[in-house]
Amino acid sequence: MPPLTCELPHRRRLRHCIIGLPEDAQMAIDRLHLLRYAERFEWTHALDFPPHGIVLDGRPGEVLRYLHREIRSNPGANE
Repeated sequence: MPPLTCELPHRRRLRHCIIGLPEDAQMAIDRLHLLRYAERFEWTHALDFPPHGIVLDGRPGEVLRYLHREIRSNPGANE
């Protein structure tokens, strides 16, 4: 069964993906929440990658932009 979509007039779909260790992904979600960008409940539960990876599909005209950012593994440590 195809997923239900709700497209509103003058609105376009934008999908966000957060890929990383579970605690790092949760920290990113928490930061986006503090910025009032996205509510925590709007995100899916953590999904494990299948052994052979995943395939992302887009619609004609859509693009993929990816941000890779290094984070400190011990945020409280002084540099």
